[in-house]
Amino acid sequence: MASIDRGSCTIGRVLNAIGDKWSLRLLCEAALNGVERFSDFQAILGVAPDVLGQRLNKLVEEGLLVKQPYREPGQRTRFLYTLTPAARELRLALAALQQWGEVHRPAGGVVLTEVGRTMGSDRAVQVAFVDDVGDVVDPEKIEYRYSV
Repeated sequence: MASIDRGSCTIGRVLNAIGDKWSLRLLCEAALNGVERFSDFQAILGVAPDVLGQRLNKLVEEGLLVKQPYREPGQRTRFLYTLTPAARELRLALAALQQWGEVHRPAGGVVLTEVGRTMGSDRAVQVAFVDDVGDVVDPEKIEYRYSV
């Protein structure tokens, strides 16, 4: 994917790092489903091995994944791709995209109303705007500040 020339645009810089189809899908699988192995990414996504390797290496270069060697008994050395703290912080944005997609681009006409469940209490979780005292805020009642 060609770099987007957006100067100081934060979203443009993010898209330069993760904006291609496969990078976003890899981050979703890693951040939301816990996938770490090359073979698992390939099996789930069906991406060609050379493309998968390129995208994983780019995410390592961008500081979003760490490439860690491991070895199963009797096998050659392979690699795990684990999330960095920066990538873990992307869970909120990825969950927001997932939530939006479930409403506006549902698969098979089925709309899900949650992005996950809390551990322990098993309560449905949604992404929302929350103010500095913890109250949920209607997106239409926010004065957005986006600058380029």
